[in-house]
Amino acid sequence: MHFTFSESAKTDIGKLPKKESVRLKNKLLYWQSAPRPLEFAKPLIDHAEATHRFRLGAYRLLIKRIGEEMRVLCVRHRKDVYNK
Repeated sequence: MHFTFSESAKTDIGKLPKKESVRLKNKLLYWQSAPRPLEFAKPLIDHAEATHRFRLGAYRLLIKRIGEEMRVLCVRHRKDVYNK
C-alpha cells in the first residue's frame, strides 16, 4: 500500500509546525513499510468521505482507502478534524 495526498492534505501539512511535519514524514514511512498498515488505523463509521484515521499525537490523518492506495484527505488537530 502507498499513500497519496489530496490538495487539502498538502495544505494542511504545510501549516503544521516543523517538528510535527518531520514526525509525520517518519510515521508515514513506517506505516507504509508495514505489511498491513491499516492495523495502525481506526476504521471510521458514518463519515462522509474517510474510511480510516491514523493518530499522530494531537493530530489526525483522515484516510480513504482505494484498493492498494491510501489517500490522505486531511491532517488536522484532533479538536478540529471531525467538524464538518
